[in-house]
Amino acid sequence: MKAIYDGLYILNVQGKDENVKEAIEALESTLRSEEGELLGCQKMDRRRFERIAQRIEFGYYVNLIFSLAPSRIGALGEAQKAHPFLLRQFYLRRKQAPEPAASAA
Repeated sequence: MKAIYDGLYILNVQGKDENVKEAIEALESTLRSEEGELLGCQKMDRRRFERIAQRIEFGYYVNLIFSLAPSRIGALGEAQKAHPFLLRQFYLRRKQAPEPAASAA
């Protein structure tokens, strides 16, 4: 059974917004290669860092919502590390909504 996750990614796209689309497509491709299913993508724009990381002042934030088998989330994280534009990644498993109770009539 697959679980639903939010994946927050911080991208280093060298200040070029046209590179964002390519970076997101690469992340989605890796997700599909790990047998995941993309449910949504939220581009959260470029933001300045409080502390400069690796001489980089800005990062582009992207939230991918996807379903994936829980046993594959570690492999996905490792596979995503291979992308040179990826600065940080964070995964949060969503709580499943309870099934509605059947009303007795």
